[in-house]
Amino acid sequence: MPLVSIIMPSLNVRQYIEKCLQSVVDQTLQNIEIICIDAGSTDGTREIINKYVLKDNRVKVIDSEIKSYGYQVNLGMYYASGKYIAIVETDDWIELNMFSILYELAEREKLDYIVADFDFVYELRNGNLARQRYKQFSNNDDIYGNVIGEKIINKLRASDYLLWKGIYNKKFIIDNNIRLHESPKAAFQDMGFLQQVKTYAKRAMYIDESFYRYRVGRKEASSCNTDGLIFYKKEFEWINNETNILKVMDKEYQKYYYQTMSISFVTKYAQVVKALDWNYEDSRLTVPYEWFKEQLYEKIKHNFIKSDIYDDDTWNQLTTLIESGKKYTLHLKAMYDIRLSKISELKKYRVIIFGCGKIGTDILKMCDINNINVEMFVDNDVLLQKSGYCGYKVISVAQLSKIINYSQYAIIIAMKKDKEKVVDQMLQYDIRIRLYDSCFFYDYE
Repeated sequence: MPLVSIIMPSLNVRQYIEKCLQSVVDQTLQNIEIICIDAGSTDGTREIINKYVLKDNRVKVIDSEIKSYGYQVNLGMYYASGKYIAIVETDDWIELNMFSILYELAEREKLDYIVADFDFVYELRNGNLARQRYKQFSNNDDIYGNVIGEKIINKLRASDYLLWKGIYNKKFIIDNNIRLHESPKAAFQDMGFLQQVKTYAKRAMYIDESFYRYRVGRKEASSCNTDGLIFYKKEFEWINNETNILKVMDKEYQKYYYQTMSISFVTKYAQVVKALDWNYEDSRLTVPYEWFKEQLYEKIKHNFIKSDIYDDDTWNQLTTLIESGKKYTLHLKAMYDIRLSKISELKKYRVIIFGCGKIGTDILKMCDINNINVEMFVDNDVLLQKSGYCGYKVISVAQLSKIINYSQYAIIIAMKKDKEKVVDQMLQYDIRIRLYDSCFFYDYE
């Protein structure tokens, strides 16, 4: 019996499928089963898969007549014979030790599921890859590396919403009849799957490592779709009506389910209304808006869900949006216009980013999308000064002080903490370059 069955749904990913498949075939855990589910690719994807089928007997291919990510994954789970199930999306890739580490921990601790962190990967215009670690529990490191039970698992509903970062015990999946919503295309079916997982799991683990490389920026991505809020409405309707989780879930845990629903509502509404050029009266917003409002308004009114399970910004956004879609949209647009004016201003200068962390990568991506010329990074890390970052030179503050003609440059301080220390450090070297706070450039896509 294979130790892990890896399900790989595909549809027209010729540009990426070989890198993805090779990263799975080369896993250090060799006793695996690789199940490719192809939904009628016409771009050469299927021919590449067939090559792997011929040279590696662990690779199987199954045809899916239905172009639905959920259907494809469910089909893969039906045919899977491994003790654990994993899903790898075929425009991504994974590190070679991913399944050996996850499997060993899952077996040792007798887990229903185990999940790691992942890296976002964005291809820059210069051809280099910008990688950014997504750390799920940056404010709560105590979760990492410990076996957690149902009380904590239920509280993590809103923070763990992507199914491909880990492995799931197949018996656990079958015993609880966990499946994906078979809605058309690829429309947020992770949500329903993971809400079921969180409802039934008794033992789980999150580890402070990153194995999965998640490619962002593809135009085909479901996150870019103007029907996104409609898709979310259908997903949550399916969860409510076609799964049993609300019936079997303890009432004290239900508030975390509605927290997940409300955060999804706020996030997707903001993405879609911007894509619709701020037309909050478009039916692609108004119809799902009314449904979400109906689901959430009474629960807020009667204090079933309260501000104590949200950060302040999310709670303010949620209550504003439920009060008025128009009011919320006008607020978003005002914030976006401020950012847009700052972005336009940046185009006049040669940009230097101070900080090579997560925010620095965010800012680099923002500049790349908006055709802003990034010259280099500044960072106090000596190793980064030697190695560079994302194909860019990294210099010290002392080296920055030797740049002539400061009027041509602008610095974005890409960090949440220690901004004042950075300013003081530059003043010590009499550096008088114009400074921008990175917070002006968030939500730029």
